[in-house]
Amino acid sequence: MSTRRLAAAAMTAAGMMALAGAAEAQGAAGRDQPLRPTGNIPPADQPLIRRIPEPTVAVEGGFGVLGYVGGAAGIGPSWNVRVTGSMSPRVAVEANYTGSVNQRTIEGKSLLMTSLDAGLRYNILRADEAIVQPFVVGGVGYIGWAGRGGDAFAVSVPLTAGVERLVTRNVKVGARFNFRPAFFDDLTIGGVTNRTGGDSWSLLAHGGGAF
Repeated sequence: MSTRRLAAAAMTAAGMMALAGAAEAQGAAGRDQPLRPTGNIPPADQPLIRRIPEPTVAVEGGFGVLGYVGGAAGIGPSWNVRVTGSMSPRVAVEANYTGSVNQRTIEGKSLLMTSLDAGLRYNILRADEAIVQPFVVGGVGYIGWAGRGGDAFAVSVPLTAGVERLVTRNVKVGARFNFRPAFFDDLTIGGVTNRTGGDSWSLLAHGGGAF
């Protein structure tokens, strides 16, 4: 074999060894790199859901006292059941049932109130801005009274101010003050000359679950 052929063979062998070494180094580097999922899916050691969404629906019950502005009856116990649906951190809608039983100031008879209404709620602060969340609510609905001198049908425009907060992720507590003007109402007992209306106020503490 000539000297030229020996030199060419040696150069070819050296080049192949260099290529093999580079391929081995690249393979080792690839083995050291963890495989990453493609797209926006995180790897298996990270959660798919990075943030748990805040509750959007709440079902609550409340209990407190209710009184009449015009003196139709004395202060008595009141109760409330409410469903709230959040549309944004500031705005929510509410559906309310409110009841109460009060002793009339004349003849000592009881007056049973039933109210059904829907309202629009505005959160003055977002839930993450303070230790309690203040809010106001305005609505419209039905109100009726059973008992001596009651009125089976009237229209109410409840106005509410209150505060609430989450205790756990799914339990919330709060309190609210309601002023409930009534229209087309008449709670006058026969024989009384002064007309008696059904405007009322209530103070309720409430609690329930948020989902």
